[in-house]
Amino acid sequence: MTTRGDTTPMTERGWGPTVVLCVAILLAAVVVVARPLTAGAAPGRPHADRKTAVGRAGRAAQVAPGVVTSPNWSGYVAYPEYGANGAFTDVSAEWTEPAVTCPEADAWTLFWVGFDGWPSTEPAVDQSVEQGGSSAQCVNGVPHYSAFYEMFPSDAVQPMFSISAGDQIYADVVYSATTDQFLITVTDLTKGHANSETEVESCPTGFACARSSAEWVAESPSHFGTHTYFPLANYTKIRFTEATAANAQSSGPISDGYWEDSGIERRAGPAQALAEVSPLKNSGYVFSDIWRLH
Repeated sequence: MTTRGDTTPMTERGWGPTVVLCVAILLAAVVVVARPLTAGAAPGRPHADRKTAVGRAGRAAQVAPGVVTSPNWSGYVAYPEYGANGAFTDVSAEWTEPAVTCPEADAWTLFWVGFDGWPSTEPAVDQSVEQGGSSAQCVNGVPHYSAFYEMFPSDAVQPMFSISAGDQIYADVVYSATTDQFLITVTDLTKGHANSETEVESCPTGFACARSSAEWVAESPSHFGTHTYFPLANYTKIRFTEATAANAQSSGPISDGYWEDSGIERRAGPAQALAEVSPLKNSGYVFSDIWRLH
C-alpha cells in the first residue's frame, strides 16, 4: 500500500545523526525490494504484510478475521501481492467427491479451482472465470456426479465425464503464456488416469482473463445469465487438500507469502450462513467447507 508523504516544506539542514540513520534505513529497504523473486518459495512462508480482502471495492462486511461473504461461493480466494506482475499461472487441488442429498429437486453444487471472477463488482472486462472441477447435480431429486469445466461467460458448465461419490478428484487450471490459452484438467484418481480430460481453451472475446485471483470453491451455480441461484445440494462437508497456486514469483499453498488470501462464506443476508469455511491447515494446503441447513 502506498501512502502520500508529509507535504510540510523541508528546511536546509546538515547531515546530522537523524538524517544519516534515515539514509541507512532507506538503503536497507532498497536492498530488500531488489532481492530476486524466485519460484518454489518454502511452503507456509508467513505474510510480511498480511491484509484482509474486505477493504477491496464492493466486498461485503467481514464476518470473521480474514473471511468475506458471497451469495453463491464458499471457499478461499488469493490475490497476487504484486498486481499484474503477480498474475497467477496455475491453481490446483484435490478432494473426495461428497455423496450429496437433495434438499430440493434441482439442488446443485459445484466444487472447483480456477482463476478470476472475484469480486463480482469488477469491471465487465474482468468478469471472466476459467475453472474446472466436479459437479453434484440433483435431477428430479436424484444426485448425478460428473467432472466439468467452464469458461465463463462464453461456455456455461460443460460436462467432461461421469464420476462417483467417494472418488478422489484432482483439478488443475494452467495458463500457458506461449499459446495464451488455458489448460483445464480434471482427473478421477480413484478410477485411474484413463478417467482424465484436459480442455484447451482461449479467453472469451472481449475479456481480459487477467488471472488476478485464484480460487478454491464450493458453489451453487446460477441460472445462466442471471443472479438466480440453484439451491445448494447438501454435501455436508468437503475437504480440499494439496491446494496450491503459482505465479512468476512463487509456487505454494493458499497461504503463501507472495499473495494474500481470504476465506469466503456463503450467506443469505447478514444472519444466515449457508456454507462456511474452516481456517487453513497443514501449512495452508488444506481447508474444509461445511454445508449449513437453509
